Amino acid sequence: MKRNFNPVYLFIIFFLLSSKIFAQKDTIYFDKDWQIVSKENALYYRIKPSKIKTKKAVGYNIKNIDSLFVINDYYIKTNTLQFKGYSEDYNANYLAGKAEWFNENGNKIDTKDFNYKNINHPKFKLPELPIFYLDFKVANKSLLTGGLEFCLDCKNKDKLLLGAGFGITNSYNGNYYGVPDIHLSYNKNLLFLKTGSSHKNAYVLGGFSLLNLIDLGIGYSFPYSNEKTPLYKGFTTGITLRFNGERHHAYQTLKMF
Repeated sequence: MKRNFNPVYLFIIFFLLSSKIFAQKDTIYFDKDWQIVSKENALYYRIKPSKIKTKKAVGYNIKNIDSLFVINDYYIKTNTLQFKGYSEDYNANYLAGKAEWFNENGNKIDTKDFNYKNINHPKFKLPELPIFYLDFKVANKSLLTGGLEFCLDCKNKDKLLLGAGFGITNSYNGNYYGVPDIHLSYNKNLLFLKTGSSHKNAYVLGGFSLLNLIDLGIGYSFPYSNEKTPLYKGFTTGITLRFNGERHHAYQTLKMF
């Protein structure tokens, strides 16, 4: 006996499938450093922020801000609330009103009031460690330098890094001398151009960069005076190693073809 297919069943199946797809699209996943990642690598997730009238959210009007985003973050392991609050922007960089943080057991661990009555644009952002670098250069003598770098523009594919450190070099008489360092490095694709200075010399290097993890370059060091100690001058070869750059998106990504 032939049975007629009820279109209501088809509608129910379509509704359930589409709801699941949209639910996935409406969820944002984060790693331990609150960088957006896939669900498989996530520790936290956020339901797509919705908007609410400002006065209803924080209890008062804020100049030029009609509504705020409702931010709810969860632990992916336990599905318990990690954070709840309101933000002026979609990415939760500018918080407003009462914000609360919780541990995985659901206990409140911190509360903060971002009061727009006194501060126009308070910004809450987790502090990040700077990039640590080691640099070894050889000219008429060797120079080992260590220090910190700050990524001035890491949102783009090209990276601009400002660094400051302190190095040790030997002189002609066999003694070792301290040499401060400040530099600016522009890294684009697999190439880099770096210029820097100490109280004794200025230098410029250029060469190849392996994903900004390792820079290999050649250049020249220009002394500020003709004194012999501690003098660092002439054609220079150098290598730079960077650590902790992934938190700042300072490293380049390797593209597979």
